[in-house]
Amino acid sequence: METLTDTLMKRVNKLIRPSRPSRKWGNPLLSTTPSSIAIQELALRTEALENAVREIALEVQELSDKS
Repeated sequence: METLTDTLMKRVNKLIRPSRPSRKWGNPLLSTTPSSIAIQELALRTEALENAVREIALEVQELSDKS
């Protein structure tokens, strides 16, 4: 049986792609990546993090309401 933590982790992992440092062109962390591509990728990552934080906050609120 899955625990609440496992379930929440799966939901968050769906929202946030696992970060595996890629050393190829197009990685926003490399100085050789054009700024427009880096900014777009970082904006997508930020949006994913915002969604994950909302999921966590919702779960915490629901747990708080139950207790």
